[in-house]
Amino acid sequence: MGYFTKDDCKIEDFAELCEQTLDPFAVPQADRIEKNIPIYDMARFGSALGDTAQRRKLMAEWANVLGKTAGVLVIKNSFADLTVLDDATRIYEEIIAEEKAASGGGADHFAAAGANGRVWNALQKLCLKDPAAFARYHANPSIDAVAETWLGRGYQMT
Repeated sequence: MGYFTKDDCKIEDFAELCEQTLDPFAVPQADRIEKNIPIYDMARFGSALGDTAQRRKLMAEWANVLGKTAGVLVIKNSFADLTVLDDATRIYEEIIAEEKAASGGGADHFAAAGANGRVWNALQKLCLKDPAAFARYHANPSIDAVAETWLGRGYQMT
């Protein structure tokens, strides 16, 4: 597998990709398409992700979307219990505040001081701070299916 060179990256090719219109027949399981992005309401799928054949059918569609058409998709209503997101957000905000206080709020190589908040090793830090919240957050079957679609079976979060 080789590397791309500047000659391989042409703005015309990128523009052509961006100008494509997503064919609804390419995403029959999507609920709708907005701005060429297929939107899947995961509440509608219910236990489909637990059924191997249905999961593989949906993942095959997603693989086509991610690799050959839009390059992006939306999985709406992936979390029935939104407290999972609230808990993880609260914990990440605590981590950001703690790290900012410890470092004096200095800049990093991405932005000037105070311009953004970032958590390096976010997975590890969430797990160490609240293992139960980490497990609930990352046990989501919709997110697992999208990650497996793009990264393959046995993918690892790092």
